[in-house]
Amino acid sequence: MNRTIPIVIAIALVVLTGCATPAPTPTPGPELASSAEDIVGIWHRIAPGSPFYILFLEDGTMHGSSNPELVEDRPMEKFGFWFEGTQLYIKTISGPCPPDITGIYKVHLVATGNLRFELIQDECRGRATVLYGRGDYEGLVEWEPVP
Repeated sequence: MNRTIPIVIAIALVVLTGCATPAPTPTPGPELASSAEDIVGIWHRIAPGSPFYILFLEDGTMHGSSNPELVEDRPMEKFGFWFEGTQLYIKTISGPCPPDITGIYKVHLVATGNLRFELIQDECRGRATVLYGRGDYEGLVEWEPVP
């Protein structure tokens, strides 16, 4: 009986080490945008509520409109934007947000080709709600490219 315990322990160690599964490899998250070139174009918000479109231009301006046909030439809102590293800064040129309030976001380039904005700081609730979301879908709003 004294020999049985060491044999059982040895067998258990062999079985456990032989059946060990390798640690899972973490899947990389979405990349972060760091320049206007990463986000230039027209984007449509995929979220409950009214449709909304944004247009990022290479010159550092951003237009917003609920009408895709007006977003380029007659937007409801117009902003200046720039990147500092992976942080997107947005400042109002015309629209409901005061021009002295700068919003700060990170822009995730989702594997599906969509964008997702991560709110860092923005005291303009309307802009934050449109870009980032509110309530049940806060932080889950995605923007798909408009062909």
